[in-house]
Amino acid sequence: MRARDATATKDRILSAATKEFAAKGISGARIDAIAARARTNKRMLYYYFGSKSELFREVLRTQLTARVTRSREQPTTDRVERLVERQALHARDREWVRLLTWEALESGRQVPDDGEREQWYRAWVDDLRAAQAAGDVPDDVDAGQLALSELALTLFPAAFPQLTRWITGRTVTDPDFVTERQAFLATVGPRLLSVLGKVEPSSRS
Repeated sequence: MRARDATATKDRILSAATKEFAAKGISGARIDAIAARARTNKRMLYYYFGSKSELFREVLRTQLTARVTRSREQPTTDRVERLVERQALHARDREWVRLLTWEALESGRQVPDDGEREQWYRAWVDDLRAAQAAGDVPDDVDAGQLALSELALTLFPAAFPQLTRWITGRTVTDPDFVTERQAFLATVGPRLLSVLGKVEPSSRS
């Protein structure tokens, strides 16, 4: 029973911390507010997570783990389909985008090493290198730059909602924008990726 209670308490703290950090960042987040939302006290928060900064890192790790789990449950090998799916995810889950933005803004060049998150992104690059070795992606393309560029295609509109609104006239959460962006990626994605792998430019245009 105690183990179950401990797990439930930690889950409530992580859920509350996700909302508080996404809204206010690391410096602006209040431990009191997180504890109150989680229906616990500050002592338990520090007991389970040690510090506010470690709690923030655990929130990011938990969020990434959920995304990795979902991607493994619904695997796809089509790179254009992955772009379209990732666009929907970033448009829908603004908390994740905000958390990454706050981390970059407040940590700057001093973002601490995070083995689990870094390993996941490194695995993405390793998969691209394996595709290069198999002849599916040209070996004169840097795998790290390719992964970064594919991520930028879907993350940028959500990370800079003001630019999205000024340029398209729609908010990033507008269902019409999501539909338009996905249609764009489905149509233009093969052309963009054709220079980076074996995707026929005319296959989806």
